[in-house]
Amino acid sequence: MKSRILIIAATLILATSIWSEASAQRKGLVDVSPDHPRRGVWLEGGLGWGQESYKFANDPYSSALGKPTFNFGIGGTPKSWVRLGGESTVWVNSYQDSGDEGAYNVIESLWSVMAVARVYPISKAGLFLKGGMGLGISSVSVQYGEGITETGFATVLGAGYELQLSKQLFLTPKIEWYHQSYQARDADTLYERLFNVSLAVTYQPGR
Repeated sequence: MKSRILIIAATLILATSIWSEASAQRKGLVDVSPDHPRRGVWLEGGLGWGQESYKFANDPYSSALGKPTFNFGIGGTPKSWVRLGGESTVWVNSYQDSGDEGAYNVIESLWSVMAVARVYPISKAGLFLKGGMGLGISSVSVQYGEGITETGFATVLGAGYELQLSKQLFLTPKIEWYHQSYQARDADTLYERLFNVSLAVTYQPGR
């Protein structure tokens, strides 16, 4: 439990320090940062489609299940070739099941809350490679019953492209591979993986 709290705290501290550093690039009403498409604070929100599968211990992974995903992020741009920040992504599966008392609704969700870095290998091009780590949350909510929530360790690798629409707006398609592990006492480790394709809008305020 302590390790999970430390992961959340580290993510929040990193996001706060990034915001402060990015804000420090501006003094008064004059922008003194270099004239580059990427600079300052960035905000992002998007929708996607994720293929989720899971396994216990050394068992094979289950068949992939495709459902919608939602993501948002915030961060700063300390250098023109790198963005740092915090991101959260959620995959949601909602369906109806039945039992002795009739039909009931079930909502399964897979969350990640993590610190991430984007590296841009070409100076003024929008192509980037992405990596990050943080907290994973696997949850099952059952109507008229008790839900189950587990927390674990999450990582992400991916790539994307920022297509500049204006000085402040970018259209950002991404592909990402998420991996999560959940270790419960006296139980097999649960592994979750998610392949996600998404389209986001990235906003740079104050440009």
